Amino acid sequence: MSDENTKGDSLQPSWAAHELFALGLTLVLAVWVVSNYGKESRPVSLTTERDEARTAKRAELAAADENALSNFAIVDAERKFYRLPIVNAMSATVAKMNAESGGFHNNLVARSESAAGLAVATNDTDLSDPKLISEGKTLWQTKICFTCHQVDPAIPAPAGLALGAPKFIGDFWGKEREVHKGLGGPIQKVSMDESYFIESVRKPMDKVVKGALAPMPPTVPINDEELMALLAYVKSLSKKEEE
Repeated sequence: MSDENTKGDSLQPSWAAHELFALGLTLVLAVWVVSNYGKESRPVSLTTERDEARTAKRAELAAADENALSNFAIVDAERKFYRLPIVNAMSATVAKMNAESGGFHNNLVARSESAAGLAVATNDTDLSDPKLISEGKTLWQTKICFTCHQVDPAIPAPAGLALGAPKFIGDFWGKEREVHKGLGGPIQKVSMDESYFIESVRKPMDKVVKGALAPMPPTVPINDEELMALLAYVKSLSKKEEE
């Protein structure tokens, strides 16, 4: 009986045979996958792909720049803005400056201020109007400007003394002053005029007076009329002690 059982078991496949079969099947599948999808499954260098994309984008931008600098085009048909080739534009600019240097310069400044959101029409405003100056003086108090900016030699501005805020005393209008471009930035010289005053109120962080410990905080929202009144008042303070 035992001999028959042993003979019967020898006919059954061993575990080694199962393992060899599974290994063979795996190899066949691997060969099939590689032969059919080998190219798609190969790893692609991300660096090479990124560099190629950047090179193509730079070439595209360079071509666009070349086209923009050397061709005519309509930028805004409604407002009649046209683009000139750079050579023509530079020649036209030089000719315009030679013909009308002062007016052309003022026009460029006005357009820059408009684009920066600083433009306020001052040409039609009489800054010497007593009524406008009086309105500005009232606003100077209600907007608490007096807490930082001293305007009377006999009345100090405690907060201004602590922060190093500029004073509006004596002959200051039209004079140069040194400011930082941003808090602690490089020094540049500016003129105390209408444009600088408007910029200081609208964007106090852009130019900070040299020696000030902090920029002027954002003011209480004011409209253009109030700004003109404050401008007229501050301008009227110049040389006040001599009058």
